[in-house]
Amino acid sequence: MMTELMLVEGVSDVQLISYYLQNVYMWQHEKSNDLGIAPMDKQDHIESLSKDGNQLVLCGVGGNGKFAHFVEQHRINSMIVEREISSVMVVTDRDEDSVPKIGRMINRSFENIVFRAGEWNKNEIKDSFGQQKYIETYLLIVPADKKGALEDVIIDALKDIPEEKKLIQSVVEFIDSLKEKIVPDLKQINKANKATVGTFFSVRNPKQAMRSFASFVSKIDWSRSESLNALFQPFDCLGREKL
Repeated sequence: MMTELMLVEGVSDVQLISYYLQNVYMWQHEKSNDLGIAPMDKQDHIESLSKDGNQLVLCGVGGNGKFAHFVEQHRINSMIVEREISSVMVVTDRDEDSVPKIGRMINRSFENIVFRAGEWNKNEIKDSFGQQKYIETYLLIVPADKKGALEDVIIDALKDIPEEKKLIQSVVEFIDSLKEKIVPDLKQINKANKATVGTFFSVRNPKQAMRSFASFVSKIDWSRSESLNALFQPFDCLGREKL
């Protein structure tokens, strides 16, 4: 049995990735996790998934820049040494930062393991008894090929799905039309993308417009998005031996 840990930025990341793993890779939701990780404040969001006797603990750390705080608060570095954790994956937004800068920021948060962007890295460490063991790590930066955040990924994924393409394109044009005189803040690309995603889901499911992000995510067949499938392809290695 494997126990794996995934750290992501916020609750929307947890909800999208959890739903994706359940519906594309057939993971199942569990009420608790063997590592005993539980929310310590309102910023934390923890979900537990299982597949073929393996467990994945999916942790929303509370937002961009909160990885170090989460790792320290939950004693993740000690847990890596003391507990049987086979892999740790970090999923973070690219935003405006370079890949090397993001890598340095993530690696400063951990003591005994090293992450490499876009590839699995096998770390040799010693457990609390001084015995050798190995932990695989992976740093997934989204989007994969441009500056931005999760909202960019969602917009691109929706454009891949024939049933959603026309609506998302119309919403993008609508948000663009507001930028000059009505809502100047939308000139900032991250804000425009957030508004685009929010508007799309509200229009597509108007009866659920005031509900949570999770209720929207569950209405989309994300498995039909080639770009999302390509981005999340490293998830295929979860729950089994890494290459």
